Amino acid sequence: MNMRMNKRKALMIGTFGVIMIFLLILGLRGVEPNSGNPNSGDTVEGYLGINKWTYCSTDSEDAQFSKNPPYFVGEKYYWWLQIRVCADGNVTDVVVYDQLGDEFMIEGVSFVPIDKPGSYAYTFNYDVYEFDSGVSVTDGVTVWTGSLDETGVAFDGFVVYWTGESLEAHVEWNVGAMKCGDVEEVYVTVSTGMNLVGQQEFALPGTYLLNSGATVEGIVESSGMKTVATSNRVEIDALERID
Repeated sequence: MNMRMNKRKALMIGTFGVIMIFLLILGLRGVEPNSGNPNSGDTVEGYLGINKWTYCSTDSEDAQFSKNPPYFVGEKYYWWLQIRVCADGNVTDVVVYDQLGDEFMIEGVSFVPIDKPGSYAYTFNYDVYEFDSGVSVTDGVTVWTGSLDETGVAFDGFVVYWTGESLEAHVEWNVGAMKCGDVEEVYVTVSTGMNLVGQQEFALPGTYLLNSGATVEGIVESSGMKTVATSNRVEIDALERID
């Protein structure tokens, strides 16, 4: 009799233990992070890199294209920015975001260096450089139209739009899928624009943000996680010319 009771008690204890272990496993699984969900807010570093440089013309015959500093108040200047994206893994849905300072306008976009204004893969034309006026982009064959506002203009994997009265330009570049070791480059030519009262920028001496740090985002192919990297930002010093 005692032997039967001991067996029954042992069986009940064993069953209870199995149930507790099962519930514990379920609980642990319930608090695991969803590492495969790109919308979970988690990101992973090291799969993409992005860098940015400014280039200046060395053509001494071209007085208007941006020479090396110093840069002076009230004079028109042009710069071209190289943005380079490198992949250290297989990444899909790669998009680059960048933003110019208030004092600058976009002249063109190319995939090779440009030594002076005018020879762009995509050339920008503005009706009047004012908020909500028209803008067009052409590659010499096709013309894409838009407006100087939050909608902007879209062309061949790029979207450029403008915010605020000072027309701060924003660039989105849809790079797409990149394999490990791939490198993609783009050159954006910018110039100093006019301020709200019609003065040529730079209107005052000081340090100006040519553009903020560009950001690249993508989805890691092997895990589905989002990966993000940010570049350096570029500043320009403007001086008062003293004759």
